Amino acid sequence: MGYAGVAISIFALAVSLYSLMERKKTDKRDLTLRVHEMLIAPELQAGRRLLFRLDRDVSALTEEEYGSANRALATLDVAGFYCRKGYVNVSDFLELWAPSLAKLKGAAEPFLAHRDAERPADLPVWPNYRWLVSRAEETVRAR
Repeated sequence: MGYAGVAISIFALAVSLYSLMERKKTDKRDLTLRVHEMLIAPELQAGRRLLFRLDRDVSALTEEEYGSANRALATLDVAGFYCRKGYVNVSDFLELWAPSLAKLKGAAEPFLAHRDAERPADLPVWPNYRWLVSRAEETVRAR
């Protein structure tokens, strides 16, 4: 193989690597949008609204209300997992969700405390959600 063949091979490798990097970036963007669309589903919005309006003991929630709040936080835990693993671009996600997540942190505390009380002390519920809301607070403070 002559110099031309080596040059063509190197060029082909560079194009392949560039394509791979662009595809990865596009996949992250697409997953970010899918997670966003999932989080704005009416059922999950209702669960978050319930947490914002929670003015009674968590144990007084109906089974439907409890399930709705639980699903809302569990889904945010999955979003946090995706962000932590790098499946979703954290800064893009927080650009969309930081203000809502920062507000939700305090509102969701009674529910989290209730769920934590049901588990071993060294195994708090939804660690990825907790990580995500901490990052959201940092993002809001930095703005």
